[in-house]
Amino acid sequence: MAGKLYSVQYLRGLAALLVVIAHASAHPLADPTYLQLRLGQFGVYLFFVISGFIMVAISGSGPFSALEFLKRRAIRIVPLYWIFTTLAALLALLVPTLFKSTVFTLPHYVQSMLFIPHEAPGRGGTSPLLSLGWTLNYEVFFYLAFALLAALAATGRVLTLTIAFVVLYVTGATLKPTDPLLSFYMTHAVLAFVAGAWVGLGQIKGVFARLPSPAMLGLVGLAVVATVMAFGLDQTPHETAPVFVALVILAVALLVLGLVREAVLPRSAWLERLGDASYATYLVHMFVVGAVVGVGTRLLPDGPLSYFGMVAAAIGLALLAGVIVHERIEKPLLRMLHKRPAAVRAAVPAQ
Repeated sequence: MAGKLYSVQYLRGLAALLVVIAHASAHPLADPTYLQLRLGQFGVYLFFVISGFIMVAISGSGPFSALEFLKRRAIRIVPLYWIFTTLAALLALLVPTLFKSTVFTLPHYVQSMLFIPHEAPGRGGTSPLLSLGWTLNYEVFFYLAFALLAALAATGRVLTLTIAFVVLYVTGATLKPTDPLLSFYMTHAVLAFVAGAWVGLGQIKGVFARLPSPAMLGLVGLAVVATVMAFGLDQTPHETAPVFVALVILAVALLVLGLVREAVLPRSAWLERLGDASYATYLVHMFVVGAVVGVGTRLLPDGPLSYFGMVAAAIGLALLAGVIVHERIEKPLLRMLHKRPAAVRAAVPAQ
């Protein structure tokens, strides 16, 4: 995959924004609405679809180095996640009243840092100490599964991955395991990565460069139907199988439409920056949302004006914090960790 795909960056920014809006609007409420939950679900599955796409697209059509792949993925996600998990651990240990349900224990912290799904003390359910990290547990699982297929060509990789993840899901749906580790990975969530992987294969094969107009119209229609299904017809708070399918179809349709229109997409500096900072925004935003809502509920009177003011402030400050963390922490960390020793650099011809 040569160069930056602006459509993908914009969608990453959209995914981060949706998650921030969902959490900022739900945090002050005792019972979030189905719409808030759905926005968050869509943001997460959009991230998963994009991740599946990127992994296939960047690995190319032939075999690749599994170790190099895992090293680059670790550099990309681990340092920042460890920083914010440790921050959450320190706050939970020193000022536990800041949190609704987060509790510090050493096993909880260690398993969270190692991306091992486990029962969360005090909270219930399978969740790491930094609760948002549950998505990273899926990401790491996908990276490991993908690395195991490094010796295959792209088509073989995607086919094998699809079969493995479908079998995993069907087994989980049939046996309904109670073990936190097994039950976590045997859900439909893994299929979102598969959907993105097929889009990545299409990108490698050049399918989207020659997509006819009727197919484009079909994608638009599919996106509309999926939106109505996920956000209109089904208003249950819990995510049903049809809702999951609709959300993934919508994510895939948006991704493909963006890839097809990549050459004529207008360039937006702030959308690009939002996409660049999406990972940092995802990790930092609940600290900001919690702080804004905590202060707001103490200082402001009850009422819709106070609620919407808190939500708007939380969203704006969370996005700003994400950009700052990206520029001041994430980018310097990535530069430092990607930097090769001088002796090695000198031995490599200039490109």
